[in-house]
Amino acid sequence: MKTILWLLLASGIALFSCNSENMTDTFSFNLEKSFQIGDAYFSTDHSLQFQITEINDSRCPSDVICVWQGEAVVKIEVKSPLAGTLELNTHDNLTDTIGSYSFELVDVSPYPVSTKTIELDEYQVTLLIEKLPG
Repeated sequence: MKTILWLLLASGIALFSCNSENMTDTFSFNLEKSFQIGDAYFSTDHSLQFQITEINDSRCPSDVICVWQGEAVVKIEVKSPLAGTLELNTHDNLTDTIGSYSFELVDVSPYPVSTKTIELDEYQVTLLIEKLPG
């Protein structure tokens, strides 16, 4: 009996300690939602699947005076219904389309501060994804 309990306990710990990089989540079209790097995302109707594969943040920290405001660049890999890559940024490319889907970069947070290093898994990328008519 003790052996069975220990096996169940070990299985439970292994199940809940899995790496979150392979988790999947769903989203609805026409609603802003926050996403993280590395996770796979599916539309609620399963017509679109994508993953944020890269975030490069060179924005000027909020507590520093800079000559240029900098930018945050977000790379999105669309896996279905067709494969392709989008690169959105906060400077001059907030919106892009692939197939019949439009991706709008709404926010990248947290905003940099000179005294803190932001780890990639701390970033939240807010997107508005629309399914275009046609």
